[in-house]
Amino acid sequence: MSRNNTKHVQTELKEDEYERFLEFAREHGLSLKEASHEALIEWVERQQRADPNDRAFTVLDELDADALPESAETDAREEDDLTGEWHGSEESFTLADDPPGQS
Repeated sequence: MSRNNTKHVQTELKEDEYERFLEFAREHGLSLKEASHEALIEWVERQQRADPNDRAFTVLDELDADALPESAETDAREEDDLTGEWHGSEESFTLADDPPGQS
């Protein structure tokens, strides 16, 4: 990276923060400058990821069942007029995704 294209960033740390950061850098074989650069880039990337609390991800959870039309609440298993109309044969069958001989 050309020195002309770089910018300097400066911050202040409390003594205990500095000591923790220095120890972390040493444990990872990094200079403070390298560790600072990596930490800053990681923080920016983490902030740019999708936020699961964003309304775009939670709007469906906020829908109230009462707000749904009645037709959306129909459950054919509980509707006598739907289940009582079956006049099919009593022949047994196996569902397509059941393994043979396992039904």
